[in-house]
Amino acid sequence: MKNPFRSIRIFTGETITELKKSSWPSFAELRESTVVVLIAIAIMGIFIAVSDFSLANVVNLFTSWMR
Repeated sequence: MKNPFRSIRIFTGETITELKKSSWPSFAELRESTVVVLIAIAIMGIFIAVSDFSLANVVNLFTSWMR
């Protein structure tokens, strides 16, 4: 039977090694990326809200014609 603790230790060691090889963003890059994501979320939120409002009004218009 394999020792699970040895496998966990090997995995943790390899993970730490790979993370040390990574290039991490600077604070300025991180801030710029955050701003871009927040703006994209706001634009998509506005688009979805306008689409939802428009489609709800179209459905209400069609259902009022059916009565």
